[in-house]
Amino acid sequence: MVGQRPLEPLIQVRILAPEPLCILDSLMPELPEVETVRRGLAPCLVERRLASLTVTDKKVLDRSATAANLEALRGQKFRSVSRRGKYLVLKLETRYLVIHLGMTGQLTLRDPEKADSPGFRRTITGLEWTEQYQPDKHTHVHIELDNGKWLLFRDTRKFGRIFVLPGAPEDLEAFFTRKRLGLEPFTPDYELTSFLKRFRGKTLRLKSLLLNQAFVAGVGNIYADEALFEAGLHPARRASGLRRAEKERLFKAIELVLERGVRFGGTTLRDFVNTEGEKGSNQEMLNVYGRGGEPCLRCGATIVKTVISQRGTHFCPECQPRGRSRRHQSR
Repeated sequence: MVGQRPLEPLIQVRILAPEPLCILDSLMPELPEVETVRRGLAPCLVERRLASLTVTDKKVLDRSATAANLEALRGQKFRSVSRRGKYLVLKLETRYLVIHLGMTGQLTLRDPEKADSPGFRRTITGLEWTEQYQPDKHTHVHIELDNGKWLLFRDTRKFGRIFVLPGAPEDLEAFFTRKRLGLEPFTPDYELTSFLKRFRGKTLRLKSLLLNQAFVAGVGNIYADEALFEAGLHPARRASGLRRAEKERLFKAIELVLERGVRFGGTTLRDFVNTEGEKGSNQEMLNVYGRGGEPCLRCGATIVKTVISQRGTHFCPECQPRGRSRRHQSR
């Protein structure tokens, strides 16, 4: 399928047998992982034309991605690649292609003219996976570009979604309004006054508040734990009990940990890879997430793992006291 232009119609649908269900931790790609993918896609997609698109499992398609809407993408140029929270936005001439990676989604670019060395392998989710390896049964969407390269969407759990929207900016704005996304880090909208206003009437625990995409878009389980650690705040504290100085620390900590995640190419704990099939390295920079039972890198106390909002939550009991935090030390 990849490497040669298919002779079949543009939109092919083949329904595969359902996979057995299993329980997985919530390791959904967050803002740094999605931004890493965006940065990899932009220089390869912008001004290229979509030559063909093949779907092998409709489960990853939103109902907006009808056969007619997908067919309309054929021959259109990609104008831009942007991001809103955890959503990738591929702007074409008359449509938006919006992609959410779900828990295990991967977007990789493949050049059929290149081949990996047989000894060059990386292990991802038990599979040998690199940029040039052939797509497997979990590769559900194949997009051919006009230069012969391919954009591949692979998703083992099939919780990712692909949306096709009309191409007017107001249609995209309406889509994200329905998703109720909050402040967008790294934009002018992410400023302290707006951040402080979002605490009004909030009584949630801090970990639950950060997981709410209507508060700050793009923060998930990993970066919520890391931001609370940087701010010296216990994840079980109530938002209503924070002093202004504590809120200001959290405001700065959120951008700090997200920026670090982007700088190190995202966090790979299981499935995440960039557009070249490479793991991120931010997992090596984590202070608390995934380190339950290990010593805190700052004070030596044992990192605690608990459950808040049905999510594994990690914190240092000394650096993040349960009561009102003691004077925050300079990090």
